[in-house]
Amino acid sequence: MAHFRYLDNNKVQIIVTHGRKFDGTPCRYYKTVNYSTKKQLEADAAIFLADVLQGRASVGSGSTIDIIFKDFMSNRGGDLKQSTLGRYKTLYTNQIAPYFATKQINKLNKVDIRNWVKYLNEKGNLKTHGPLSQKTIRHALSLLSTLYNYAIYDLDIMEKNPCEKIRIPKTTLPRKKKDLYDEKELVEMIDLLLQVSKQDYTSKVHSTMIFLVLFTGLRTGEAMGLTWNHIDYDSGTIKIEAERVYVPMQGVVNDTTKTLTSNRTITIPPFLLSMLNSLRSEQEENRKILQDEYEDSGYVASTVSGTAYHPRSTYKWFKNFLRRHNLRDVSIHDLRHTHAAMLSGLGFKILDVSKRMGHSNTRVTQEVYEYLFRDLDNSISDTLENYFEEIQKCC
Repeated sequence: MAHFRYLDNNKVQIIVTHGRKFDGTPCRYYKTVNYSTKKQLEADAAIFLADVLQGRASVGSGSTIDIIFKDFMSNRGGDLKQSTLGRYKTLYTNQIAPYFATKQINKLNKVDIRNWVKYLNEKGNLKTHGPLSQKTIRHALSLLSTLYNYAIYDLDIMEKNPCEKIRIPKTTLPRKKKDLYDEKELVEMIDLLLQVSKQDYTSKVHSTMIFLVLFTGLRTGEAMGLTWNHIDYDSGTIKIEAERVYVPMQGVVNDTTKTLTSNRTITIPPFLLSMLNSLRSEQEENRKILQDEYEDSGYVASTVSGTAYHPRSTYKWFKNFLRRHNLRDVSIHDLRHTHAAMLSGLGFKILDVSKRMGHSNTRVTQEVYEYLFRDLDNSISDTLENYFEEIQKCC
């Protein structure tokens, strides 16, 4: 059924509700026509309704941001990573839709965008009604800009992008300090992890994941996406080329790594190879016991029955571990930062550390100085082995 909204200049907007959007809410189609007579308006509405029901309704310059987003996800979603799709849906639902969903794309201007960005920076957090981080605002603005570029270059219904040259104001959030363990806290945590890892299979898996992040700088998703095929015992290296993450509104996603330079091969110290080998041996024992009931996922982080652990399982286990042992609360991602700080403290240059951790902003440096980094990465691995031995002496 069609509804009408009477506008200025003798125009009427025809509104048809049909189908559901990705979040389950009704999908509305809009068409603006000149009003002449009621009979003609009803005829225009009937034609537009038929077009919508038969999938012939096209996106036009008067379409809302919501229609453009739905069209973009339908036509361009197949080109995006699953994790990116999930991030887009979350950003759109939380930061864009509450303000612009019903706005026609050709009606927004730079003032509207600036006011929106200002609002996000002051009270855009839906939970606290306080400011959002600059990173979230930047991502939301980037997505809205992407929708406008889609309207310009793919749909040919717009000429200018009002998101261009919009500055993000300085954050009103207090600067968050990285929660890094000092050496005493680190030694205590490592000692407890080594003890707990011997208690049961589950603890062994998750503590191994923690050691991987701490002593390689892997992102949590990269560690959870690691398979045994990625580990080369002969060369003492691991190949990072995938991640396994949980994306809100999307579920568990097996995907490629975060950026192109996240695909990398790094050396790992012998003590970590030994831990991995011990875990692999225990998984082989589980296979023998369960036989046909064993489901071999191939993941390093797999359950007793061989299936892959949920990407958030090590995160939850680590939180419980810290609480049980009265250790200061830090996130697994903080351990990745601790790895970078550890290497910096051991005298390695920031560019060496960046390559090991797969940071995208050192791509050119990596390509030019690859022959140097290979030797430096071996040096990092050897130094970490010595560092771990010194820590064990303190335990």
